[in-house]
Amino acid sequence: MLESPSGFRRAHMRHVAAGLAIGLSVALGAFLTFLLGRKLYIRWRERGTCCDDGFEEGGEWPWRLTAFQRLTFASVDVLACVKEGNVIGMGGTGIVYKAEMPKHHAVVAVKKLWRAGCPEAGGAAGLEGGELAREVSLLGRLRHRNVVRMLGYLSNESDTMILYEYMPNGSLWEALHGRMKGKLLIDWASRYNVAVGIAAGLAYLHHDCRPPVIHRDVKSSNVLLDSNLEARIADFGLARLMIHKNETVSMVAGSYGYIAPEYGYSLKVDQKSDIYSFGVVLMELLTGKRPIEPEFGESQDIVGWVRERLRSNRGVEELLDPAAGGRCEHVKEEMLLVLRIAVLCTAKSPKDRPSMRDVITMLAEAKPRRKSAAVAAAAKEKPVFTTSPDVGYL
Repeated sequence: MLESPSGFRRAHMRHVAAGLAIGLSVALGAFLTFLLGRKLYIRWRERGTCCDDGFEEGGEWPWRLTAFQRLTFASVDVLACVKEGNVIGMGGTGIVYKAEMPKHHAVVAVKKLWRAGCPEAGGAAGLEGGELAREVSLLGRLRHRNVVRMLGYLSNESDTMILYEYMPNGSLWEALHGRMKGKLLIDWASRYNVAVGIAAGLAYLHHDCRPPVIHRDVKSSNVLLDSNLEARIADFGLARLMIHKNETVSMVAGSYGYIAPEYGYSLKVDQKSDIYSFGVVLMELLTGKRPIEPEFGESQDIVGWVRERLRSNRGVEELLDPAAGGRCEHVKEEMLLVLRIAVLCTAKSPKDRPSMRDVITMLAEAKPRRKSAAVAAAAKEKPVFTTSPDVGYL
């Protein structure tokens, strides 16, 4: 029996409705897939992708960029600059690259922290989440004219790269002992300004931050010079991060020649440890010598060498770097005042060392200036240093 025309129409309508429903479902699914794909692509683009073979081992992407201020570039722009040709430094906490991004009118310094199992530092890990991420975020909020600004960090499951302001004049170590020797800091006034800048930065970390920040690795290579030759302290707090990552302090107690003597028996690192290291940097500025030199003798560092010469009272003036004006009478007097501060900072007992606030006060009194004849005469009557046991500086 044949179906009536009305039955055909009803069946046709059911097929059309089913077709429309299927078509709409497919279209909606495609649209949702497109939206999800777009969202994932944007998220991937913001985090960046691994563009250097050296970082692809073990599937360590994607990278996450956490910024502490507005940035004009993305993680992929930074990662494109992380290559051997852009290396500008290497130290106990990691390797530093110069990331120049003309398209974004930006230049930053990128420090890639040592990876887990790395022999240079005993290992490091990523900062994804947890206490470490909170701690590095705390460091990112620090703001002072004499502290290098942390711009943000890139992190994944196994690696961390910290982004800093780029300092065009390199480190104080390079200016005093390296490729820039004799080209920067050519007089005592400029070296004095660097000393004051370091002291101001450390005073901020010690006294104005809550909680206080102990640097743990103060040295001339961790003092950078900006375009105006102002001192900027770098790598503050990184030693503590490395302790958390590696659960060992053997490689983060400081650097040879800068380590306070009490660390050898107490393994304690505090503000007084930073002050001792600062005193060593002052001696570098004053003498132009490195913390360890062959001329100091076996098992002797700059602190022991300076004290030995002061105790014997022979050639005290010869301690001062002629390149900084140490042979000029009024400059010599100013430098000797700062040398006394350096000796105080490197006192054997931590309790005998001044605070950084006290150091700033003493440095202000030693500010380079031409003294009047009366002041100069008084200075001659009362020597800057004495070998008297009552004073106890030596």
